[in-house]
Amino acid sequence: MIAGLSSENHIIVSMSPVLLGEILIRDYDWKDFRVLHDIDTNCFPAHMAYSRAELHFFLRHSSSIARVAEIAGVIVGFAVGQYEPGASAHVVTLDVVPEARRRGVGTELMRVLHEEFRKRRASQVMLEADAGNEAAQRFYLGLGYERRGFLRGYYKGRGDALVMARSL
Repeated sequence: MIAGLSSENHIIVSMSPVLLGEILIRDYDWKDFRVLHDIDTNCFPAHMAYSRAELHFFLRHSSSIARVAEIAGVIVGFAVGQYEPGASAHVVTLDVVPEARRRGVGTELMRVLHEEFRKRRASQVMLEADAGNEAAQRFYLGLGYERRGFLRGYYKGRGDALVMARSL
C-alpha cells in the first residue's frame, strides 16, 4: 500500500515507484478539501499557509478555478487561480508535495490554469512568490513570468513577496 495524500487522506512519507506514473489533472471536488489543506500546510511555513477559512474561500469563490493533480490515484498537488475584472487573472496558490516536485506536476497545473484563463479571455496573469524562494522564482521565470514588483511583509507581516506576471 502507498502512503500518500489520496482520497483516503494518507500522507506521503516516501516516494514510491508508482508515483512516477502519469499525471492526471482534474477539477477540484469538495471531498478533496481536507487533503488540499494538509498539502498547503505542509508545503508552506505557518505564516504563508492558508487557514482553513482562507483556503475554503478561494476554492469556493465564483471566479476561482481549482485543479487537482493526481499520480496513480494519489493527490500530489493543486492550483487555484481567479479570473479578475479587466481581462486579468491571478494565481492564488500552486502546491506540490515535495516528493512529487521536479516531475512536471507544477508545470502541468500551471498549463491547465493558463488554458482556463485564456478561455475566459484573460490576457495577463500575475502571482506572488516568496522573495526568499529562489527555486519558485526560477520555476515561474521558466514559465515566462517576469518580476514586476516587491511586497514587503506580504505574508502576514513576516515574509516578503515578489509580484510576477506574464502575458497569456
